[in-house]
Amino acid sequence: MTAGVSIGQEALWFLHRMAPDSSAYNVAAAVRIRTTLDLGTLRRALAATAQRHDMLRSSFTEDDGRLRRVVTASALPELCVREVGRLDDAELHSFVRSLSTEPFDLTRAAFRADLIRRTADDAVLLLTAHHIATDAYSQGIVLRDLLDAYGAGGTTSSAKPLRLTWNDHVAAEQELLASPRRAELEAYWRGVCARAPRVLDLPTDRPRPPRQTFEGDTYELRLPDDFTARLREAAFGAGVTPFVLLLAAFQSTLHRHSGQDDFLVGWPTTTRAGHKAGNLVGYFVNSLALSAHFDRSTTFTELFHSLDEQIRQGIGRVGYPFALLPKALGLPHDPSRPPITQVAATMVTTNRLDPLADLLATGEAAGLELEVAGLRLTAFDVPQQEGQCELSVEFLQSTTSLRISFRYHTRLFDRSAIGRLARHFQRFTEAAVADPDRRVADVSMVDAAELARLVSLGSGARSELTSQGGVH
Repeated sequence: MTAGVSIGQEALWFLHRMAPDSSAYNVAAAVRIRTTLDLGTLRRALAATAQRHDMLRSSFTEDDGRLRRVVTASALPELCVREVGRLDDAELHSFVRSLSTEPFDLTRAAFRADLIRRTADDAVLLLTAHHIATDAYSQGIVLRDLLDAYGAGGTTSSAKPLRLTWNDHVAAEQELLASPRRAELEAYWRGVCARAPRVLDLPTDRPRPPRQTFEGDTYELRLPDDFTARLREAAFGAGVTPFVLLLAAFQSTLHRHSGQDDFLVGWPTTTRAGHKAGNLVGYFVNSLALSAHFDRSTTFTELFHSLDEQIRQGIGRVGYPFALLPKALGLPHDPSRPPITQVAATMVTTNRLDPLADLLATGEAAGLELEVAGLRLTAFDVPQQEGQCELSVEFLQSTTSLRISFRYHTRLFDRSAIGRLARHFQRFTEAAVADPDRRVADVSMVDAAELARLVSLGSGARSELTSQGGVH
């Protein structure tokens, strides 16, 4: 059966064709299972979950130059069981990561499931999909439905029926683009992009390749839990969300690193409209462009208010596909960098009403355990979606913690440079929490330890010059 595709899926297909061997758009969800599994029940649960969500049975192809999604009733994903013996934890993480980064042949499938077993009661369940078929929230739906089906003996018969299909979502998008509102939305986003340069030039460690290579890595930062609590209090005290405060600190970091006073940052956000699409699996993502403006007097509070207003305005216009903007702006194609926004920021927030999502967001370092469907589960972190942008930051906020993933293009940046940027971001975050009315220009990016190191380097250089007669 041939099904519809969205504008966002067409854009991802274009990127896939540019780099078919890249895993930059693989989305993974994994949990560690500390209970002996019934493999027969798990296989039936996987089949039932795929029957419920047709994206798991989809492939993609072109027909007369147009992208088509092909849904095959019999194309049920198989559970690949991999017996790995007693690998140590580092080896296990490396092996799971290698599986999650295997590229997809989208003409055959866009989803796969692996069970990596060290022993009968110690395994990792890994679900990997291409972004064209899913998103992070959808992966959580698949994992939850799979576990629920396992607990029900391998069936989803008791699950609530889906109220919408992906074709309904595509039809709604097409209806919007055929309506007079399209011109209004396009005019708004053209205006946002016209007020700032469309290139954010961060200093790089190497020359930019002539074409995007989608090679990436991740630098992780976890803020102390007590500071995370103060951050939330400061944000709510300022009348904004924690995301606004964190994004203001991130924009401040980019401003100081690039030297640019005006620039755009992409914000990938959800297009799920209403509760009817709540349990539907698909690519419900669209990027919004958020502008930043700095001068010597700019305070964090001013950034908060600007971002809060932009987000409010943008959310009401999220239906306009970002992938259409470059053509609407008349931008020439530049294969060396993403158009309009080269840097992005997003936030994933969970709550106690979704304990499985909260477990995944908290991460394995916390050592939390959850029982679902008679299985003892712990989090298992899998770095992913690396190399999509030159630099992106994802804030993972659970009920108690805040983890931050800096994903960066390895052909442009060294890990040490991203580590330094992450430390500077933390300093700006601390400054924004301590005194929102402080001017951004007054915040030093150098802490005591880094200052001592720089002074030491400077003293060493001076001593060397003096010994050579270079300083008098």
